[in-house]
Amino acid sequence: MENKSIISKKAVTYSLLAHINNSRRLSNGPLDIFIPIVKKCLHIMNCEGQFKGENISEISSYTNKYYEIDIPIPVLRNILRLISKDVNTKDDAAFILHNDDSFILKKYVFEDFDSQLEESKKSVEYLQKLFKEFCSVNKYPYHNDGIIKFIEKNKASISYYIANKPTSNGGDYTIEAKFVDFFRNASPEIYEQIKDIYLGSILTSYLDFHPSELKLDVDLLFDTNFIVSLLDLNTPESTKTCRQLISIGESIGFKFHVLQDTIDEIKGLLRFKSENYDKSIVQSFVNKEDILNACYRLNLSKTDLERMADNLVQAILPFNIVVIPHTDSLRNKARYSKEFTTLKSYRSSDKSALHDAMCIEYVKGQRGNKPVHKFENVKCWWVNNSISHDIESDGIVSILKKGSDHGLPEIIKVDDLLNILWLSMPNISKSVDSDFVDVGLTSLIAYTLNQNLPKARIIKELDDNIQKYKDASISDRDVYLLSSRIANGQLKDIEKLNEMADKDAEMFKQRVREEADKQNKIEIERGRRLEEMVGEFKKSIEELQRHKKRIDEKKEIQIKEVMDSQTSALQKIVADKDKRIRELEEESKERQNKTRRILRSVFIKKKIRKWRRKTWIPLVIVTILLAISIFYICGGSFGNRCSEILDNKIVSSIMALIFAAIDCFLIKGLYDKCLNYGNIEKYKETIEIPDNLKELD
Repeated sequence: MENKSIISKKAVTYSLLAHINNSRRLSNGPLDIFIPIVKKCLHIMNCEGQFKGENISEISSYTNKYYEIDIPIPVLRNILRLISKDVNTKDDAAFILHNDDSFILKKYVFEDFDSQLEESKKSVEYLQKLFKEFCSVNKYPYHNDGIIKFIEKNKASISYYIANKPTSNGGDYTIEAKFVDFFRNASPEIYEQIKDIYLGSILTSYLDFHPSELKLDVDLLFDTNFIVSLLDLNTPESTKTCRQLISIGESIGFKFHVLQDTIDEIKGLLRFKSENYDKSIVQSFVNKEDILNACYRLNLSKTDLERMADNLVQAILPFNIVVIPHTDSLRNKARYSKEFTTLKSYRSSDKSALHDAMCIEYVKGQRGNKPVHKFENVKCWWVNNSISHDIESDGIVSILKKGSDHGLPEIIKVDDLLNILWLSMPNISKSVDSDFVDVGLTSLIAYTLNQNLPKARIIKELDDNIQKYKDASISDRDVYLLSSRIANGQLKDIEKLNEMADKDAEMFKQRVREEADKQNKIEIERGRRLEEMVGEFKKSIEELQRHKKRIDEKKEIQIKEVMDSQTSALQKIVADKDKRIRELEEESKERQNKTRRILRSVFIKKKIRKWRRKTWIPLVIVTILLAISIFYICGGSFGNRCSEILDNKIVSSIMALIFAAIDCFLIKGLYDKCLNYGNIEKYKETIEIPDNLKELD
């Protein structure tokens, strides 16, 4: 038996995994939920002075030691690769994983979920203390590992199907089921804690499962109790479970079938319940999953049951379930099968045993009559609803389970199949995540409680005796209390009670009243103590929540201070960067302006030269003409042409004077353009500077 410390660590780990999953920070896939736990182990190793290792199995030993979680080496290797990618930077490698599985661990701190770890520990302590008190109030024997073992039952069942691991968790958990069932209605806060542990236990199945290989072309053959639940003739939770499987199965391409023999069996069951509609009091009180309980809930009459039997095929049409009409070949095979021989010893009739054997033969045929060892390779399942109206049929699951040498069994519970689909397909996870935990726990509770109920035959006989001898001395309340006593396992000798009815009716009625009185006293005292207990623990939960709120507020303040500090530092960095950018921009602008000033000066000088040229050219021409005129006056000659033009000295003298006047005017203009700086500056102002030479602002 596992000790208390190990059980507590498991429960804390499950609670943590649920918290991580619910935070929805999964970016690399389902293995992400284990990353924080492995990171924390690396931090612990670092604190203990271990900075390297020859093999990652050393890290695995830490996950076992501190969290009671056994991570297979191939899975751990993948998780460590994700961590290495996450924590290492270009300049610093905090965790190095070598190809030979050796590793180097530098200084590494991880405290992301320390507050959540502390909260999970306190929650588990409260829960275990609460379970102990519950056992004391009800005078039940207490086992410190019972509640966690009970919650792990579905995990064990899933591991059987997906990893061929034996189901060694087969104890009697009736007390634990009653505990969870009580708080499902009495305290949502406590029930949420239980749900977290359940979710965490299911999530650990990721370590055994490789969901990417799952086949989608699967045929589901439905059992009698599945169809009954699908039609809302079981509990509301059972109906929700079965309809959820139909919805998910349709979305991923599953095919649905039911044998005509199953249809006939259901019709017979409905007609039997109709005939005994007014004769079954104890059965409906004792077994919540009884069809008559659904009739009371839905206000269905016996006529309604008969009508449902007549229209059964039409009722299942909306669910796309195909009826297999011709089953003679299956029946002949089943009649000579070893399963039929085995089941005859367990089922209420040979006809029921033959029906079950036929379903098994159908699944075998769909699987090619070969054993299948991997869940992802299974092409067909016979789907059984674990919340059954008749516990005798539920035993088939355990009766027909086979070891790994013979492959997986033909039958699977609907909640196990739903859980595996939830694990295997992220898109399904998003759509059913909020429901599947509650559905799974409810199924687990009902299945566990039903396992310990008396056989339907014995209850039916007691019902008949109650109906036969009931008078004013036995009230409906007495019958209810007697039924509660039977359901709680406090009245076990029902067969002797039935024998008493045959021998002495008065003694029988007296015994019924005595048992009812005993139960009434128990319920009054138990109700008072449970109310006190729930009140005390609600206060503890509220204080825990206030403590968590204070921690969260303190953490928020610390985060804000860190964020403000980081923001301030970042703002300074940004400001310094902006200042440097402005300085660089100014330097760049100054360099550009300097270049522009040089180019602009050259441009202006060119403009001024061009401006002056307009005076220089006329001045040169006029000066040449003046020189010619003067030369001629003095007696020189430039040839005949000049002689013809300037043969009159008077004309030459006049022209000389004119040229001299023009020359003086031009010289004055040239002076203004070359030596009159004021005039030159005024001209500069009129020069239009191109945009590419203007000063940058």
